[in-house]
Amino acid sequence: MKKRWLVVAVMVMVGLIFAVLSQLKEPPSYAATLSDGTIVRLAKVGVGAMSYDSYPPLKAALAGYVPNRFQSRLGERTRFTFNTQSAELGLLFLFRTPADQPKRDVTQFLSRIEFVESTGFVFKVGVSGSSSSGSVMLINEGPFPRRDPMLHMRLYEKETDRLLFDLHVPNPGYKPKFDEWAPEPVPATQTVEPLTVTLKNGPANIPLEYVRDEDVEITSTDPRWTNTPPKRNFWVTDATGGKAYRLSGLSPFEPAWKLHLRFWRNESAEFSPDEVWRTKLIKLPAALTAERLKLGGVAGGVELSTNYVTSAGEVHDDGTDLTVTPGSGGNSSSNETRNGKPYTTVDSLLPFFQLSHSTLDEETELIIVVKDQDGRKLTNDRSGSTTHHTGGIASRRIQFQPAPETTEVQLEVIVNRGRTFEFLVAPRKPDAVKVSP
Repeated sequence: MKKRWLVVAVMVMVGLIFAVLSQLKEPPSYAATLSDGTIVRLAKVGVGAMSYDSYPPLKAALAGYVPNRFQSRLGERTRFTFNTQSAELGLLFLFRTPADQPKRDVTQFLSRIEFVESTGFVFKVGVSGSSSSGSVMLINEGPFPRRDPMLHMRLYEKETDRLLFDLHVPNPGYKPKFDEWAPEPVPATQTVEPLTVTLKNGPANIPLEYVRDEDVEITSTDPRWTNTPPKRNFWVTDATGGKAYRLSGLSPFEPAWKLHLRFWRNESAEFSPDEVWRTKLIKLPAALTAERLKLGGVAGGVELSTNYVTSAGEVHDDGTDLTVTPGSGGNSSSNETRNGKPYTTVDSLLPFFQLSHSTLDEETELIIVVKDQDGRKLTNDRSGSTTHHTGGIASRRIQFQPAPETTEVQLEVIVNRGRTFEFLVAPRKPDAVKVSP
């Protein structure tokens, strides 16, 4: 008798669980239809580390107690975890076919995003990329307004520039109070050895989108920095966490911006021996061959090594065997595990060095050059290509184009450490900036 009652109790409990689950719906979302009929749903808006689960919290919690054989009765479940940069907003989209089935082959579909501040200023953001998994896509872009509790967004279709979404959603970056910055007068001078920089004009007096040469004066106690004009980069931030690489990118209604100026020596400048690492001259690989090198050193505090140099083609490396087969005519790479060991495949149109180095800080860049036996430059690639990071080590493919007379090649890496300056400045004048109607 007790066993019978236990069975009945279990059946009643399962019945109650399914009754509750049947009443639970997926989280609300905003939908639009693309020109090709695809249905796009904006499922979540967030900042930083975020996760998405199409099940509401109660349904997700109860689903863990439902036997596996009944899981399919709960309906389709989509889960996704992602991170965004602190200055960017993450937008999570779900894709469905016109028949309302998950669409797996998804592509980036937005041309631009506008964030409309309550002041009327419009943050205009181009969409540069996305990441996707199955029928889920994350687009993270910025800057966006953070002083408004509700975020007004306008999203436009890529091919047609048609307005897809015009939404007001809770602002994930909102805070009732931020630090208040005050601008400093210009000209303003700062020193970060060996450079001294004077900012002669701030954004309020610069008519263009960028800082001009005449707006900055540079002197140095080290002539290597000024014998050739140094390279410069700039960006602006505000007290709310906004960041932009053009002078119209942030709200002019902020009390102040912070103008960041970063300088590096020019590629043709002089560098000390401890800032440069070179391999020996290495025989140019014949067609469909590669040579494992295992060469390494330290320059400017950065650990550097090259594991192999190879001809063009598809390179297969399991850490022991290194082979090259005819490539597919593209430039791609993949990493996997085979027989418990890392296995890398790289398809390259050109010969290349595989370069590894320790992680760089934001002020440090690498000037990477491949030369032949006559000192002729075969490439001059500051950033390298196809960079992967694993365990604090970056791996780059440094392609080069041999000359007809090239017989030997040499990889040269210069560690170029920059200097950064920060000035609190007055923003663009609000009456000079177009605002939203």
